[in-house]
Amino acid sequence: MAETDIVAGFYSRMLALLDQGGNPSGFEQLTVEARGLEPRLRSRVEADIALAMRLREHVEHKLKREHELIALNETARDLSAMRDTDQVLQAIIRRARQLVGSDLAYLSAAADDRSPLHVRATEGVISEAFASIVVPRDVGICGSVVRTRKPCQSSQYRTDGQFHHDPVIDAAIHGEGVVSILGIPLELEAHIIGVLFVADRYERSYNPQEISILQSLGTFAALAIENARLLEEGQRALAMARDANVALRTKADDIESAAVAHERLTELIARGGSLEDLRQRVATLLGGEAVILDERQIAIAGSLPDDMRDHGLAAAIRESVRLGRSVQFEAGTDRTTMVAAVTSGAVRLGAVVLVRERPMSSAEIRTLERAALVTAIVLLSLERVAETAYRTVADILSALLRGTSDPFGPEAAQALPTGVTLSWPVTMLLVSCREGFAAHLPPALRAAISGRHTIGAAFNGDLAIATAGADWDALARRIGATLREAGRHDYNIVVSQPVADIAGAAPEYQRLRRGLALLRSLGQSGRIVPEKALSLYALLFDGQGEDAARQFIHHTVGRLLEHDARRNAHLAATLFTYLESGRSLQRAADMLKIHVNTMRQRLDAIGGLCPDWSEPSRSLELHMALRLHRLSEILPA
Repeated sequence: MAETDIVAGFYSRMLALLDQGGNPSGFEQLTVEARGLEPRLRSRVEADIALAMRLREHVEHKLKREHELIALNETARDLSAMRDTDQVLQAIIRRARQLVGSDLAYLSAAADDRSPLHVRATEGVISEAFASIVVPRDVGICGSVVRTRKPCQSSQYRTDGQFHHDPVIDAAIHGEGVVSILGIPLELEAHIIGVLFVADRYERSYNPQEISILQSLGTFAALAIENARLLEEGQRALAMARDANVALRTKADDIESAAVAHERLTELIARGGSLEDLRQRVATLLGGEAVILDERQIAIAGSLPDDMRDHGLAAAIRESVRLGRSVQFEAGTDRTTMVAAVTSGAVRLGAVVLVRERPMSSAEIRTLERAALVTAIVLLSLERVAETAYRTVADILSALLRGTSDPFGPEAAQALPTGVTLSWPVTMLLVSCREGFAAHLPPALRAAISGRHTIGAAFNGDLAIATAGADWDALARRIGATLREAGRHDYNIVVSQPVADIAGAAPEYQRLRRGLALLRSLGQSGRIVPEKALSLYALLFDGQGEDAARQFIHHTVGRLLEHDARRNAHLAATLFTYLESGRSLQRAADMLKIHVNTMRQRLDAIGGLCPDWSEPSRSLELHMALRLHRLSEILPA
């Protein structure tokens, strides 16, 4: 074969290998065959084969670079379409692992320039502990990347001494079987926002081309992470703005509804609505059951549920007064119970209680608190009306007790409060307390002494009542109960005989005063006594001093009483019964249910203590002292 044809055959086969992208083994086979040529042709052919092999490598490199650029372009396109940061991070490490063919990839990121780096995303990782690695900025290959701002790799991580090792981090990496690792900085505007890692479970060196492509990916990744972060911040800001808009709309609706409620409550006051009208309006506005209480927690409009605990309600009212706003009351039921104290300055007037099935909104709570303010206005208005009526009653009672004019005559009766009817005869009650009664009576006491046929007011430090009703005892007990509830246990009440006309009013008042003075002199309290039971003794001790009656008893029969108390002898009772029976031994013994001889023995013992007891004048003193003592023991409470 001609030499030219042989060389042409070599070149034809080289071009075919280049065209088909042949393997290096094909070029090596050509090189082996070229060794059979003569030296001059052989050197030329071998040089051309080497050139063809370099051309093939350049083509492969460019194809690989083209594929990498395509992959980067696709990565950039994919990342730009993602809006969630976690999705972006996962896409980055997945593409990094694909580009360099690594066993695993992960990404660590930090909140700021000083915070440690946390593993945010992993791909190809098996152990759960790996995903929770937290790396300080001066530890491991991560610390080297952050410090130098350049890629850093290690083919033998376990034994590599070019960076500081941390036992916890090393344990997690070794647990994953990592041998080789490469870290790429994610840099944005001179800030390292994270580190991208690829790793393999065998010894490997990462070539400059792989490092370069990962650096390009890192650049895209940093921008994508920042864009996703900014987008999320924008979405959060938008959500906050949306929430703020909803809150503003809700606030506007609340203000409008509160204005409507305020207008309806104000309209109710303007037309003179009652407490019951106000209660019904509040119940309608708030969709529940409303109750208005006075300062004693007694319902004055509506009624409290039977299952509501009184002690808890009192605590809720006190808390509402302290806070100056409504409070929720745990009433022991599934329903919502709100309590709003009704106050005027430092004075507690009562409370508004609302019970309903569902919780209350802030606007509804404000409406309830406005209702409490309106209730205070109504109560104060009613109090002013009641105060005016009370002053009229005080004037009427003053005229009655002084006897200056007939307050129940045809013309004067028109001055009586609305709904009150009084005419002769009347029964008068006089109430005393150690501290006396001020001109302004508490509402509870004023309510206790008011009625269709009853009036009452403070007079000369006492409480005077005039009633045309038949049941004066119930009236007196009601007054006593009210005083005890207020902590005033040192009261006494004296009740007159029916007074027929104005002429008997002033003298009867004086007799009532003497009766109260006698009760005080006897050391009595909490007593309700008809004046006729005290009249004789009250007249005798009138003007004699606060304890004149007690001193008289002590000086007269004190030895007998002390002897009885010491020996349980009943000598004072024996002498009292003997004198009451007209000095009849048999009748007295029968009354005491003892033998006559026992009666004589007791009288002899009395003679030993009071030798002159049988003398007429002394006997009268002893009898009166014993009656007074007996009276103080049997007075009704």
